Amino acid sequence: MAYEVWPDPDDADVQCTCCAGAPGVRGELRADGAPVAAYLAEPAGMPKHPALRLGLVVGLFTDRATAQDRRSVVFICRRAAGELRIAPGEPFLPTFPELVQLGRPTQAATLAEDDLARLQAMAAAVIAQEPRLAEMRGEPPQRRHRFAAEG
Repeated sequence: MAYEVWPDPDDADVQCTCCAGAPGVRGELRADGAPVAAYLAEPAGMPKHPALRLGLVVGLFTDRATAQDRRSVVFICRRAAGELRIAPGEPFLPTFPELVQLGRPTQAATLAEDDLARLQAMAAAVIAQEPRLAEMRGEPPQRRHRFAAEG
């Protein structure tokens, strides 16, 4: 299935709780124009060994849907030996505590193999398409604009 990432343009104000300035990102993942997941990602690791905690909220996204109609999972994403590794993690993100309110927290490691593979493919699509996650693709990180006052 082909996924399309729709980044949230308001993420400039989202800050990582431990790095005091490294932004977290969020947005929607769509298939055939319909939302299939929300994603929330926060930096992890160290500057020389970047990692990412990527939360996915999957399930129903309709006007009548509630958190009980969705589940939230987290993956730990790292680049190792030139390839992306996506492993199950704890279903909590310090930058985005609302993750557990958007869907029932679920340990990704407890999912059926086909569900786990589908969610890992979603995570890989987010990393491949989200412009602000360039480091996880082995590309140079995007630089935020800095403004200087004129004298």
